[in-house]
Amino acid sequence: MAVIDLVYACAAAGYGILGSSLLILRRGRAMPLAAAFTAAWLVSVFAVPPLQDVAWFLQATGWIATIGTLDRRFNATSDPVLRRGIRIIIGCGVVAAIFATIGAFHWLRIDGLIIELRLFFALIMLILIENVYRNAAEDVRWHINLPLIAIAMMAIFTFLLYGNAIIHKRLSTNLLDAQALVYLMVLPLFIGTERRMKRWRERVTISHGAAFYSTSLILGGSFLVGLGLTGTVLQRYGKDWGSVLEIALLFFGIILISVLASSGSARSRLRRTITDNFFAQRYDYRREWLRCIETLAAIEQGGLPQRVIKVLADTVDSPCGVLMLRDDSSETGLLTNAGEWNMRGPTSPLDLSHPLMIRLNHDTFCSFEGDASLVSVDTTPASWLALALPDPRSSTPLGVILLGQSRSGAPLNEEAVSLLGVVAREISLMLAERRAAEALAEARRFAAAGQRFAFVAHDIKNVANQLALLVSNADHHMDDPYFREDMMATLRGSVGKIQSMLTRLKSPEVQPPIKFDVGDRLRALYGATWSKGEIAVVLDLDDQPSEIAMDPSAFDAVINHLVDNAIDASKPGQIVSIQTEQGGGAVTITITDRGTGMSEAFIRHELFRPFISSKASGFGLGAFQSRELVHAAGGTVAITSTVNIGTVIRLNFPLLDPALRAAKLIVA
Repeated sequence: MAVIDLVYACAAAGYGILGSSLLILRRGRAMPLAAAFTAAWLVSVFAVPPLQDVAWFLQATGWIATIGTLDRRFNATSDPVLRRGIRIIIGCGVVAAIFATIGAFHWLRIDGLIIELRLFFALIMLILIENVYRNAAEDVRWHINLPLIAIAMMAIFTFLLYGNAIIHKRLSTNLLDAQALVYLMVLPLFIGTERRMKRWRERVTISHGAAFYSTSLILGGSFLVGLGLTGTVLQRYGKDWGSVLEIALLFFGIILISVLASSGSARSRLRRTITDNFFAQRYDYRREWLRCIETLAAIEQGGLPQRVIKVLADTVDSPCGVLMLRDDSSETGLLTNAGEWNMRGPTSPLDLSHPLMIRLNHDTFCSFEGDASLVSVDTTPASWLALALPDPRSSTPLGVILLGQSRSGAPLNEEAVSLLGVVAREISLMLAERRAAEALAEARRFAAAGQRFAFVAHDIKNVANQLALLVSNADHHMDDPYFREDMMATLRGSVGKIQSMLTRLKSPEVQPPIKFDVGDRLRALYGATWSKGEIAVVLDLDDQPSEIAMDPSAFDAVINHLVDNAIDASKPGQIVSIQTEQGGGAVTITITDRGTGMSEAFIRHELFRPFISSKASGFGLGAFQSRELVHAAGGTVAITSTVNIGTVIRLNFPLLDPALRAAKLIVA
């Protein structure tokens, strides 16, 4: 006995023992019979070659029945159509075995047809395996993966063996010898399956998508098998032109399948046929809902109007659509073109008196088929269906979506209309929220612009008061050269402040913070503003570096306002002190005056309220603006005051890298 015959014998013994064991343990009938037929086929390969075709079809039929058993055990409500299909395939396997028996006795034998049938059964096995495994729950796939992998390896090797034979016009000796080794390698998988069979009680269902792809594979595979059979006949009886016609026919089939697979209309009609004949419901609602969410979130598929149209169009397999939204600025509520997807929208807006809008005020949808009153809605291509987008805050629709003719030609039944209505309501809520968000954002921009203008007006008032004081003193001190020097410095400062205000109006964005030293900045302000006034301003600054990050112009505005208020509250001869100190990673600026002071109630309830001022010419924005600017820089403001005694204001700013600065000081 040759070595390869010994391998076949070992494999046959293994499958024989497997079948007997499963039969004794009462693990069903399909798998034991499949194992027994496989053992018989392996024996026939080296012992009775004329019967190997018969045994092969019987073992293939047995493994298909095993897959059907898995389907029944994992799905208590298995689809009867699928079970009926498996029975038909099993019947075909028996017929093929009978046909092979006839061929075994040389009454009728067509080797090409036998090979094509083997390829067909291998294709059916792979399709069934894909269905069962795809639809099994994640927690139960562990129970079925071993037998499915084993059967799949058998089918894949069959494809490899006989596909190679069709290409090279002969069976490969190496592949034939390796066949027994492959069956030996998958045998342990069936043995391991026996330990898991007690848990085979979970449910499995076939989804719309699985049915569609499986049917597509079956049709494509059957078509190619048919072409192969036709080519075999042509090659056998076509003499000189047989091989040429076989090749041409094969490529014709590949081209035709490629065209149909890429055709949206063909896929839609196939999906409709499967749904109408295999499922009680037209839609897989979980899949539809996930599709809607994914489409609306897919920014790369276009703008929001195009995504909204696509969500509803895909629900009824429509290839195009137009979104028309209500123009709230129009008194008559005109609907204008807001977006197009593969369709040119109406050239003129729709008003509420249009026949389409009258229909949609009563119904959520309107079909254009057979309605002559809707011809005025001129879209290219012509509209097939109109859907109203209900406004949650109004009785008139928020908008209308016009869809083109469905590719599948499916009628609008109650299920489709209900799903379209649900999706349209969700889209309406999203569009309404988007409009509200846009209106709120616009209102906030106007509010921010108003705040900027109010702050600038307050600063202009301060500059105007400073210039007015300068003009009044010019009549008496114009001949004094020191006064003229101070006047020019004041004018330069006023021009700089006005230019800074204009910059803030032109550039509303928050200016990036700039690092500067607090002591240096206070000294510069002292020399330019407070050094020669009637009220003495005294600086008591910490000698340590005190760098903070803030817009310098904002810092100047805060200090100038607070010091000016302290000066205004003080009497001639009194002083205003400015002191700095460091501690806890922050610098504190303390401004103290001995003026009129404020009550605790005024500080708590009125001081920081905008547009409330104790001065006749005040805007009531200075304290509010100063606090906001300090907070924007990460600082805090604290005020203590006593009536007729004075006020103490503490500004606390975080220092830049206090730990790093401390380390540098230690090193120094």
